[in-house]
Amino acid sequence: MKLPPKKKPGDPILAADWNLMLEAIAARTPCSGSGLALNASSGGFAYSLPTPLGQLPKGQPPFSVIAIEKSESSHYLVTMQQGWVIERNPPTASHPAVILHMPQYGGTSLDTIPRPQLHVGVNEIAWCRYKCSPTGLINYTPEIVVVAADQPGAHYYPTDPEGSGGDGDYYVKLFKLVMDGDFPAIHVYQQSDIEHWAQLWTGENVGYGVEIYKEHEESVNIYKFRRVDGRGSYISDMPDAYTTEQIRVVKDNETARVIGNGKTGSRTWRDCDNNDVFKIEWNDGLITSEGHLYMLCGCDGASNNSSNNA
Repeated sequence: MKLPPKKKPGDPILAADWNLMLEAIAARTPCSGSGLALNASSGGFAYSLPTPLGQLPKGQPPFSVIAIEKSESSHYLVTMQQGWVIERNPPTASHPAVILHMPQYGGTSLDTIPRPQLHVGVNEIAWCRYKCSPTGLINYTPEIVVVAADQPGAHYYPTDPEGSGGDGDYYVKLFKLVMDGDFPAIHVYQQSDIEHWAQLWTGENVGYGVEIYKEHEESVNIYKFRRVDGRGSYISDMPDAYTTEQIRVVKDNETARVIGNGKTGSRTWRDCDNNDVFKIEWNDGLITSEGHLYMLCGCDGASNNSSNNA
């Protein structure tokens, strides 16, 4: 598009010249066109792909490195995007059931402006460390630590009748700083929020009597329970079928029921004069007589000394 000719001071500006200038400006104005977005700034114009309809613009992912600056020592100052440690506890009746924990570095939260700078050496690794109780609930503010060695951490495990349980100490690897020639580079391990679930099962003996829940074996993550058993073996489930033992255990729907052997009877001791000395009685295989009973054995043809302290 041709621009109108230059004018000297005092020359009239004609409508044709003015319209020609507007047309030239319009022809040289950038247009985004289909599938492109136009970004204007004081330095000019730039084209970019627009965010798809229905989606929010994407920024830096959580725990990603934003900037690296050389320190006065042999280390680097690394600025990192904030990220959350997300604690989920669906069974709880408390509100909220999802708790967001913002990690700290050197006592400063990652979302503080200006952001804290991590002091990282070559081949050192940045970790997000968080701790939890034996029930799996996070009980300390997560922190960013920088060390060279791998951190194995420890899984929490719940309290059981044979042990006191154990706290969890978790390390999530974020990134490692290495050298690429003369320039620092980042090996990425984590660029998303950290999810923590309290998933281990917890048991508890309630009421009185023998404890059925025995222990949780941490090394293999197995929960162990005691068996409920009687004495000896039985041929039939019927209480009086081929049984001579005193007690046994049967399954009764959701109950483990301790029963006798179905035997009922009594035994009477008499002296030489055929007088009853004492009697022992049993019902369903269990003795029902009360008191402390004893007798003196021996017979000389007369009534023997005997006692029955009931």
